[in-house]
Amino acid sequence: MEQPTGTPTTPAGVLAAANTLVADLDETMWVARTSEELVEAVVVAEKLRAHLAALEAGVLAEVHARGVAKQELAWGSTAEWFTHLAGTHRGTGHQTVRHADTLVHERCATHAAMVAGRVSPEQAAVIVDAVDRLPTDATVRADGEAFLLDAASRLNATDLAKAARRLVEVADPDAAERRTEKELERQDRAAHHGRFLAIVEDGAGGIRLRGRGTVEDAAAIKAALPPLTKPAPSVDPVTGAENVDPRDHGARLWDALVETCRHALTTDLPPDCHGARPRIAVTTSLEVLQQRIDWATLGTAGAAVTDDGLELTPAVVRRMACDADLIPITLGTHGEVLDVGRTSRLVTPAIWRALVCRDRHCAFPGCTRPPVMGHAHHIVHWADHGETSLENLVLLCGHHHRTIHHTPWQVRLNPTDGKPEFLPPQRPGAPPPTWIRSRRRRE
Repeated sequence: MEQPTGTPTTPAGVLAAANTLVADLDETMWVARTSEELVEAVVVAEKLRAHLAALEAGVLAEVHARGVAKQELAWGSTAEWFTHLAGTHRGTGHQTVRHADTLVHERCATHAAMVAGRVSPEQAAVIVDAVDRLPTDATVRADGEAFLLDAASRLNATDLAKAARRLVEVADPDAAERRTEKELERQDRAAHHGRFLAIVEDGAGGIRLRGRGTVEDAAAIKAALPPLTKPAPSVDPVTGAENVDPRDHGARLWDALVETCRHALTTDLPPDCHGARPRIAVTTSLEVLQQRIDWATLGTAGAAVTDDGLELTPAVVRRMACDADLIPITLGTHGEVLDVGRTSRLVTPAIWRALVCRDRHCAFPGCTRPPVMGHAHHIVHWADHGETSLENLVLLCGHHHRTIHHTPWQVRLNPTDGKPEFLPPQRPGAPPPTWIRSRRRRE
């Protein structure tokens, strides 16, 4: 390989020279750097990683087109050679080679975005796979790629994949609905038949839990345990000072599980009695509500999603609805909550349901913590005569609730659609901030 001395004359030489320059940072005392320098270094490193992945895609596409791995290096395929060279997983190696050819010859806009550092390799993989599932019409695919590239500026790869699934549903709704329902039902059956729980000694005086189950099981577990994981500060008996709960979230979750089991052992209720029936919120448009649709049939059209994002099949929803109160939540044209059905005369549960329906999760830009970890924050504080109403509330997780209270971040409801938006603090030397709902990945 050409050494990085003088002016490089080959692609490998250029890369080697770049690697030498980067090596100058190996001994950097990061502890002595400012926070701005640290953040900027990570941002630039990610841009460089994306650029290198785009460069590698171009080289891999040509290596594959020439058959270099098979004909000159005696490998069975380009993917096998690359997997070995990169030391990656077989599935990852095959995907990288497959995507390389598509990026270079078909998804040129995505490849260009990687070169510019705007799209990560993981996001590019999501885009390539999603566009490949669209109808073969070139215009449809180009529009789909453009939509996902725009979304990639705000979403990480996980959330981009969710947006991609919705894109497929819009482009080919019937096929997407049938495919999604069939796949979810297959997964649900497999998970149910493969459910198990094992409690084994760890050899160090304790135990370990191992198990798996369905998303329906997960919904029940998540509904029961997280509300019991609230930190419990202790009070020093001598000084009276309040001490922070030393348990991390995992420890509190374990204690919640143990406490739930102890409660089951000490109660006199028979196993088939579980107190108040669960409540299922069914969200629909005003138009559907006016058509007098039977609530029991609403679960037949595609998958349903719980408050914390678990996807349930229509069959599971109908099964759960057999032992639940259905709460209809009516949405207006812009998605604003118009009315919340309720099973009691209490206002607070209805407002909470409406808040969850509107915000879905922590509304702070970039955060998706589920409602079970959330707080109802008064936009105009209660001490300042703010009302406890949907028009004065926003759903925030504990961390971002503290952020709004103790930092210059501000929150309001958009006057047009009534949904939350946030105003970042003014950064030195930056233009005045604007109200946002999502954060660009690189600020």
